[in-house]
Order: sequence, then C-alpha cells, then structure tokens
Amino acid sequence: MTSRHREYKTKRYLLPILTNTYILIILIFINPAYGLSDKPSFTFEEKLLTHINQYRIKNGLHPLYFDETLNNLAKGHSWDMYDKKDLNHDNFYERFEQCGRSLCVENVGWNHPTPEAQFKAWKNSKGHNTNMLKKKVKYCGISRIGTYVTFFACN
Repeated sequence: MTSRHREYKTKRYLLPILTNTYILIILIFINPAYGLSDKPSFTFEEKLLTHINQYRIKNGLHPLYFDETLNNLAKGHSWDMYDKKDLNHDNFYERFEQCGRSLCVENVGWNHPTPEAQFKAWKNSKGHNTNMLKKKVKYCGISRIGTYVTFFACN
C-alpha cells in the first residue's frame, strides 16, 4: 500500500468521526436540551401538562393546549393561595367569568415536590380525576407558585 493510499484511507475513516464530534459539540453548546444551560429543559408546569395529556390520550381524549389567558388566571390563583397559605378554590366563578368560556374546571394542589406526585394525587382523587378527563375542555393553564399549583382548563 502506498503512502498516498494510506493517507486517503485514514482521511476517509476519520472524516465521519470528526464530523460527528463537531455536530455533537454544536448540539451541546447551542441546544440547551443537550447540554449546558441555566434553564431547565422543562418546567414543573410543562411536565405536569405532559402527564395530563398522556393520560387523556390513553383514555381516548384529545390533548389540552396551553392558553395564555387561562395560564394567567391559574397564576393569579396560585399567587393568592401562596399569599394566604391556604389551599382553596376561592373566586373560581370570577376566573370562569373572566376567561369568557362556557365550561371550566379547576384542580388545585399543595406540597407535591414533583409533577409526577401532583399528577398521581389528582389521578387518585375522584373529582380531580374527573376534571383531568373532562371531554369538553380543550385549553388550559397551569401555574405553580411555591408549593401551590392551579390547573385551570376550559372549552
């Protein structure tokens, strides 16, 4: 084998390795899902919505879509519960009227350290479970302030 032939063969085998390494480096530094980032890949609320949607799909229902208005109403209620240090559904009808929808449901939770734990608690509660599987709701907002969580979903 000639020197030139060995050089060609070496380059031919090294090129894919170097290219893949280069792509991996780009993914690590540009895409936070693959590497260094100050922001977590998914928030508590995003993970909780994922669990709810997987559960709905498993039960033959459509997934819920995030809605900014409903999210702001959920956030306001979570802040209210956090400020009062009280788990409640106070002013539900005001939130319902403010969103301008004809059907809304609400789940609240407190002191569940993970989205999985919060989801499991709601799933094991008849009323909360019914709300997560309400067929006519299509949109939702979810907010966690401190350890207080509000899930507000409407048609």
